[in-house]
Order: sequence, then C-alpha cells, then structure tokens
Amino acid sequence: MIEEFSVNGVHSYHTFGLRILKRKIGSAPKDSITERVPFSNVTYDFSRIYGKQSYGERILSYELEFVCMNKKIAQNRIIEILKKLKWDGRKNLYDDLLCDYHYEVREPEIDFSESHGVYNFKIKFPANPEIKPNMSVVLPDVDGDGLVNSADVSMILDAYSKLSTGEETGLTWEQLQAADADKDGMITSGDASLVMGFYSELATGKYECTIEGWTAYLNDMKKLDEGVI
Repeated sequence: MIEEFSVNGVHSYHTFGLRILKRKIGSAPKDSITERVPFSNVTYDFSRIYGKQSYGERILSYELEFVCMNKKIAQNRIIEILKKLKWDGRKNLYDDLLCDYHYEVREPEIDFSESHGVYNFKIKFPANPEIKPNMSVVLPDVDGDGLVNSADVSMILDAYSKLSTGEETGLTWEQLQAADADKDGMITSGDASLVMGFYSELATGKYECTIEGWTAYLNDMKKLDEGVI
C-alpha cells in the first residue's frame, strides 16, 4: 500500500507520481502570552485567558521524489505540481498515515531540486492545530423509508430552493443531516446530483442501499475527482 496524501483535489502519487521519502507531522506549539509587571519579578500568564490553552499552527513537512529522464515531461509535471499547490485560504489535507482524520492547511512552501533525472520536492504545509476526524457518513434517505430514490432527490432540491429564498425547509434535524450528502455544511443542488448518481448506480447493482454501499460510492466519487479511476 502506498501511503501518500491528497489535497486540493489531487493525490501526491496517483496524480503526480510522487513518492514520499520522509514525512514529519509537527506538534502544535502552545501560545505563550505573558506580561511582566514593571519593576518587579512578577510575570502573569494570559495563555488561558479564554478558558483553555491556545495553540499555533503545526507544520506538516514532506520530502517526495519522482524519476523522469525526459526533461520536457518533467518540466510539465513540475509546473502542474506548483499550480495545484497554490490556493487562498485553507484546504483539507488527507494523509494515509492517519486515514480517519484530516488537517486544514494553508498554501505550502515548496523547494525542488534535480539530480540525474531524480526530482526531489520538499513541501511544508502550515496547518491548524486541530487534527480533525473525517465526516461521519449518513445514508441520504431523507424521507426515512429505507430507500434512496428520486423522492429523496426531490426533497433535497425542495429544501435547497426554500433555503435560497430564506424560507424554512420544514425538515427535521435528522433529515437535514441526510440531505447534506457531501457534508460540506450546506444543502445545494450538488447534494441532489450526488444522491441522484447513487440512485442511478443502485439500479445497476453496483452498490447496495446501505451505509457501506453509500460509503463505497462516496469513495469512488472522491477517487474520480482525484483522477485515480
């Protein structure tokens, strides 16, 4: 098994052929907020002023490489890597080392070098201090009849339409959780499309209408987005 990472819709190995040589998951440093009383030996620690200790960003460091003897192909791959590792804000980074968790990272620092056709990359991602669990999977059976079908798609689209105009959806909390199929915290037409795709695949027998079947479908959609399948 190749333990790599994915971020911003790309996979370090399957997309770019990069193999991890080393990884270092740094600890999140404690914030030290102290103030010394003038002309005294008394120092006050305000690090827990809001009730709990605050922390700074952790650093995720990776050293990776790919081998390519064709300069043109290598050049194009390097440019694509640099493009894909640029963004504003934060993105979720999934590392196979902790497969049930993810990090929220900013745009990384990147250094690369070449020696006899071996291209070496050193990449450092600044990350939020928390290591967050991946989303819990909820079967998108919005109407609760034990099936995932066009009726559930219609309920998602109806909820999306009402939310767009500021209306109440009329759905229970459990139904709202089921309607947010991609677990991005919003109910959109994308959720309806995702559920419609699953419903269509159910008819072919590729997946079962179960949590396991839905999870397998989501994983396949994620791999498709990453260009793996």
